[in-house]
Amino acid sequence: MMVASPVKVAVVAAVCVVLVVLSSSPAPAAAQMICSKCDQYCNSSCAGGMGGCSGACTDPASSSCTSCKQAYYYKCMNYCGSYCRSNCVNS
Repeated sequence: MMVASPVKVAVVAAVCVVLVVLSSSPAPAAAQMICSKCDQYCNSSCAGGMGGCSGACTDPASSSCTSCKQAYYYKCMNYCGSYCRSNCVNS
């Protein structure tokens, strides 16, 4: 049996949240992601996330907590950025 890592699960969840928020806007134009703002959209979504790091962050000042949160952030930015660049519009 294959178990997904907590970081991967959290990254997928964060990307889903971004997609739901961006696609649920009442105005069609507002739901479109602007290509020049992909980094901004993704940073807002990914920054400060724990991404399944609660086990590693029993001591928030520990290097394992910092490493886990950093890994989550980079994976989240990678997935979110790839999705945004694939589905954004230029304006």
